[in-house]
Amino acid sequence: MAKIGTLKYRLVQNNNEHQTGAFKKWYIRAVQDRTLTFDEFVQHMADHNSPYSRGVIHGVLIDMLACLQELILDGKSVRLGELGLVSLGISSKGVDSVKQASVSEQVKGVHLLVRNTKTWSNAELRKLCKIEELAKNDVKEEEEETEPNP
Repeated sequence: MAKIGTLKYRLVQNNNEHQTGAFKKWYIRAVQDRTLTFDEFVQHMADHNSPYSRGVIHGVLIDMLACLQELILDGKSVRLGELGLVSLGISSKGVDSVKQASVSEQVKGVHLLVRNTKTWSNAELRKLCKIEELAKNDVKEEEEETEPNP
């Protein structure tokens, strides 16, 4: 059985006038109370009764990240076990005909996609999360600067 976690949120008002149906409405947005550095993540793994040292875990993860980047930049998808399938995606503007298609004009951006698996499905994640509001004083000061926009 998976461990139950806590998904924290804040209420955020939409102030984008161009979103007429959503303008001035309040939305619940997921927030994190802390971002771990890569080294803190490595230490966390080493502290969980791992037979491997911080150095070994760090090295393996650094190599994994380099290989993951190489493969997805080469157009591959990589399934990371139960976490999900990692690949690249494109954001683009639509055109009226194939003759108007142009990469330089249509592509707005490239982004990383992580598509979840059955055990990490949206429904399963909802079951595993207790949802509670994040109090303003629960966030480290340096984290407030990086708070995502709604």
